Amino acid sequence: MATKLRHSLDFSCPPAQFTAAITSEQYWHDLVANVAADVSELESFTATDDEVRIVLQQRVPEKNLPSVVTKIRKGDLEIARTVVWSVTGGEVSNGTFSAVVTGAPAKVNGIQTLVATATGAQVIFDGSVEVSIPFVGGKIEKQIAKEVQALIDAERDYTITWIGQQ
Repeated sequence: MATKLRHSLDFSCPPAQFTAAITSEQYWHDLVANVAADVSELESFTATDDEVRIVLQQRVPEKNLPSVVTKIRKGDLEIARTVVWSVTGGEVSNGTFSAVVTGAPAKVNGIQTLVATATGAQVIFDGSVEVSIPFVGGKIEKQIAKEVQALIDAERDYTITWIGQQ
């Protein structure tokens, strides 16, 4: 049974500024260089009139993994992460996110929605974490969900800084 992943991020900028950031390849290079730089790499950035697609390779060092994971799998975790935003009228509105752990039965999938708020913008994440390992999968899913939320919180904090510097 998958663990639900629901999280929202508030931004003090309007949706147009958020769109300008995430549709900029330079933003993604800067994000990777400033958030978990030693374990992240921008593999590809593709922007068209209809969408922006970002593929990241991220690594979780074995020393940072919970013991329930290291008991069943040795070594660092390699994670392929994909973020896709649809672009309509020059602004993003919704998209998808996914992550797959290489060589392990673990995945994260969901949708993301950008909405305007009275104070700026909000991104709402609605997805799931699934680890297909009997007996311990649920425990690992909860840990992954917690780590994903911490990562996107850190990315939000950097995004706010990056937008402020533009």
